[in-house]
Amino acid sequence: VCKVPSVMIVSTGDELVEIESTPLAHQIRKSNVHQLQAQFKLWGLNADLAHLNDDQEQIKIMLREYLQDYDVIVLSGGVSKGKFDHIPAVLESLGVEKKFHRVKQRPGKPFWFGRNEQSFVFAFPGNPISSFACAHVYFKTWLHLSLMGKSPVSEYASLASEVRFKPDLDYFLEVKLESTLIGDLLAWPQKGNGSGDLANLLKADAFIHLPSGKELFAEGESFKIYRYR
Repeated sequence: VCKVPSVMIVSTGDELVEIESTPLAHQIRKSNVHQLQAQFKLWGLNADLAHLNDDQEQIKIMLREYLQDYDVIVLSGGVSKGKFDHIPAVLESLGVEKKFHRVKQRPGKPFWFGRNEQSFVFAFPGNPISSFACAHVYFKTWLHLSLMGKSPVSEYASLASEVRFKPDLDYFLEVKLESTLIGDLLAWPQKGNGSGDLANLLKADAFIHLPSGKELFAEGESFKIYRYR
């Protein structure tokens, strides 16, 4: 028997508006928190939602409160190198120990992770594909390990067509999965328009992990996948 953690999902940024609003040219609807909340519910977590504007003092006041009230804080945005990306500095000022900041991958490179004695903090990038990928690759793995005492069983699929990716980064590519008559699992790449292309998730079923260190990933090569559908 294990305790299901209490979770707060927090969006950040003055440019975000509610989903029922019509965004102005400089605004965008806050989709990430609802996407994450729905996904977490499938994993057995009933997460609360909050929003923080780009005010460093307000961020500090509210995060101090959330760290007292929740086992896990999941943030979306505010972790890159922009003028208003206050989250890393505020968390460290509140005594949250940074375990790492920035991961050699695409999407999701600015990911920040830390903890204090009571809470874990997952600070995801603000782009929707980045936050969604980090949730599946890192948060879901952490949750399973925390509750079950072991990592989830890994699943692999073979590329149905070759992929070229030049940057020396781990690449989490969206793929459509297909099972063949002989029991093989094929992964069809669904290349979109970057980490802001939320709609491209609808065309795929999983992320396939193409490791750094080479540029060409040949048809038929097998790699680890992270299903989301």
